[in-house]
Amino acid sequence: MGHTVWSQRMVVDAILGELGDYGKSLRQSEKEIYEELLKKSLKHIGNISFVSSIHVWAFVLLSILLEQEKRLRKLEDLNEGLADGCVQEQKQNNIVVENC
Repeated sequence: MGHTVWSQRMVVDAILGELGDYGKSLRQSEKEIYEELLKKSLKHIGNISFVSSIHVWAFVLLSILLEQEKRLRKLEDLNEGLADGCVQEQKQNNIVVENC
């Protein structure tokens, strides 16, 4: 009697809490990066809830991987947009610099 079924959001919060405990043991520079990674999974909380799986932790990790892959592809696209390895017009101290 009195069985409560957690919502997917509650499960995700519990998983992130456990993962956050691990983050406490990291060096400060690693901790900041780690916390940013965990936040990335929250962008997909609706998708995780939609799946309604008992393996929520796997979808949390996949959400983080998806965000990282999007970031990598954006960087690759920026890299391809550079002509012959030249950095086109970067502002450094209000001076336009072209590195070729």
